[in-house]
Amino acid sequence: MEYLRDSQKKVVSLGEAVNMIVNKQEIIEDLVVLTFDDGCERFYDITFPILDQFGFPCTIYPVAGCLGKPANWGKIRNPELKILSKEKTKELSDMGVEIGAHTMNHHKLTQLSEEVAYDEIYRSKELLQEITCREVNSFSYPHGAYNIGVRKIVKKIGFTNALTCIEGNAENCNSIFEVPRKYITYFDGIEGFINKIRNNGSKTISTF
Repeated sequence: MEYLRDSQKKVVSLGEAVNMIVNKQEIIEDLVVLTFDDGCERFYDITFPILDQFGFPCTIYPVAGCLGKPANWGKIRNPELKILSKEKTKELSDMGVEIGAHTMNHHKLTQLSEEVAYDEIYRSKELLQEITCREVNSFSYPHGAYNIGVRKIVKKIGFTNALTCIEGNAENCNSIFEVPRKYITYFDGIEGFINKIRNNGSKTISTF
C-alpha cells in the first residue's frame, strides 16, 4: 500500500470507475480499484485497518450464506478461515466499505440451473441489503464462472455492474457486467504487484 500511495496512480472507488466506464469519460490519470472476494474475517482484522490508514476505498464481496461461518466451498475446508459475521459486515459498510454480492454458497453459477442460479444471486443481494441497510449494486462471479445466461440474471436482479476474473483493464470491458480484474495473491510479492499495475505509460483503470 505504501508503494501504491507513492506511485502516480490514484485509488478510486468501484462506483467512480464504473461511472467513468459507462459515461465513456476520458482517462487522464492511472486509476486503481481495490476489490476483495469472499469476505474473509481477516479482511476486517488485517486488511481494512491498513486500507483505512491510507484512505483507500474498496469493495468486498462476502459469501452471504457463510457469514460467521468457516469457508466451506470447493477444496477449502479450513475451520480457521472464517467469513465475516453479519455484525462486522454491517460495521465495515458503516465505515465506508462498499459491500457487493458473491452468491449465497460460492457455487460455480455456470454449473447450476437457471432457477437455482437466480436464487443464489437474488438471495445474496437481499440478505446483504438487509444487513447493511444499503443498496448492493455490484456483483462478483464466484470462481470467475459466468456465461451470457448468468450475466442476464445478474442484470435482471438489479445489479449495476459485475466483476470477472478475466485479466485486463476495466475501461476495455465489453459489458459493465464483465469488468475484468488483475488477480493479486500473497505469492506475487511486491515485484509481482508492481508488474501487474505497470501500464507502460498508458492511462487505464486497473481493477484488482
